[in-house]
Amino acid sequence: MSRIICWFSNGAASAYATYLAANKYGAENITAVCCHVEEEHYSNKNFRDQFELKTGIKVTVIKNEKYDGSIYNVFNSAKFIKGVKGAPCTSRLKKDLRKQYQKPGDIQIFGYTIEEQNRADRFIDANNEVEEDFILIDQEITKKDCIDWVEKTGLPVPIMYKLGYPNNNCIGCVKGGMGYWNAIRKDFPENFKRMAELERVIGHSVCKDKNGPVYLDELDPSRGNFERDVPGDCGFTCEAPEKNQ
Repeated sequence: MSRIICWFSNGAASAYATYLAANKYGAENITAVCCHVEEEHYSNKNFRDQFELKTGIKVTVIKNEKYDGSIYNVFNSAKFIKGVKGAPCTSRLKKDLRKQYQKPGDIQIFGYTIEEQNRADRFIDANNEVEEDFILIDQEITKKDCIDWVEKTGLPVPIMYKLGYPNNNCIGCVKGGMGYWNAIRKDFPENFKRMAELERVIGHSVCKDKNGPVYLDELDPSRGNFERDVPGDCGFTCEAPEKNQ
């Protein structure tokens, strides 16, 4: 029988997708796997622990030991933060691990919701070797449905959601625009400062406008629009559109 691999990202969507996969294939037949990223909120471990407790589904955590699971180690090694095709943290801390872990014939479960059909399509185009099951899309499940399920199940809502962030990404996702980074400046000033310092070391800004780079240590706190500038969920594809604010 094929392995059923559920990619668990500590977010509501991947948790619900894993739960539905257990119902669809049998809990004994699935393997839930989480790629550790050091810069995610510390409460994510509690969310994962409570998911295991509430559902009885164990989550295996894997990590890219070369970078100790840290986006900053990736950026410093690559001397690069992001470009038009995305960010190296996604490929090295998630995509590479997935490729190392997967085996021919695996059925892989991803937590893309119905709003993310385009992302799912791009994943299919870029990963022809993967037999995927977009279980949330097939059931027309939305991001809100996933949050509702988390609350109904009695799981602790991840802190990033409580603060108004639509995705449970790293604290300081380089795919975000100016409004997003100004929110990070307010909610997580030390994380904002760390990324600002990294930009200067590498010589590359996360944000830019029509006039060129806009470094975080020069970013006007009033610039940007949070709802427009928040990054998408960090999965196994990484889109990093440049923002003009």
